[in-house]
Amino acid sequence: MVSNLQTKDLTTTDGLKYTYDTVPAKENKATVLLIHGYPATRHDWKHQIQDLSAAGYGVVAPDCLGYGDSDKPLEVEAYKLKRISKHITEILDKEGLNKVIGLGHDWGAGVLSRLAVWHPDRFEKFVFLSTGYNPPGIPMDVDAINANGLKHYGKMPFGYWYFFNSLDAPSLAASHLESFFSLVFPTENLKWIDNLGALGSARTWLNNNIITPLPKYMTEEDRADWLAEFSKPNATVGSMNYYKALLRGVNVEDEAGLTDEDRTLRVPVLTIGGTQDTIARPEYQRMNTEPFAAAGYTDKAVDAGHWMMYEDREGVKKALLEFIQE
Repeated sequence: MVSNLQTKDLTTTDGLKYTYDTVPAKENKATVLLIHGYPATRHDWKHQIQDLSAAGYGVVAPDCLGYGDSDKPLEVEAYKLKRISKHITEILDKEGLNKVIGLGHDWGAGVLSRLAVWHPDRFEKFVFLSTGYNPPGIPMDVDAINANGLKHYGKMPFGYWYFFNSLDAPSLAASHLESFFSLVFPTENLKWIDNLGALGSARTWLNNNIITPLPKYMTEEDRADWLAEFSKPNATVGSMNYYKALLRGVNVEDEAGLTDEDRTLRVPVLTIGGTQDTIARPEYQRMNTEPFAAAGYTDKAVDAGHWMMYEDREGVKKALLEFIQE
């Protein structure tokens, strides 16, 4: 437990409620903005909040739009990443934070990538876990990514994107929630690409209501907390809307005029990849990030899968603190 952690709400200027956790920094140390991925909430940072605050660093960890205790609009158009980036800056404004260190995991790295372009003056450093920098304005071709995976590894990594883009995916996940937990938090990291990445595998998994043993990196309490969060009304709808928004071109208009100059990261950047992550491979993270890191780039690896925050807490802590303290 972090004794001075506070949970707060913010209503954005366009009328949406966000919930976030915050811990103040000590002795003028930096504050770290923690942006969770999919399917997660601010609670997935519990170890990192403890480790960073113990080292004197401040923390701000929101439930992103569509997750946890934040609002969950049903409309796909509500999930424009430029708009969500603005929401995050309003949280920073409320906390009186002019500059922070940005840390994003999975889809949180996608949100952080937009913050880096639309609000670069708010950041001292960037840290991307698992998925790296996602340069805004460069179309993400899921078909090409899957074709590349088949060519180089013999396996399709992003087959589940097509499922998440379907109309019935949120209801199917919600009606088989324990099975969905087993699907997204794999017991065996190296089989994840077969169970989630292969075309049609996610739908088949849920239809068969497959439930696997608890992963060694999570506790029964972790599982119960996750099930409670994703049992909330519209939790599976809102969270999957990020996928739908990207695949349906919701961000295209906002990002159409961006250049490589706009996409350049002008503060130091760290990526941390999981050596056992068979879907978000570390080599892709490096390939997407390093060309845009104009002020220094560091890449670290931990012996973990996608959920490194749970699986290798010490490895993530070491990499983070070394980078922050540089």
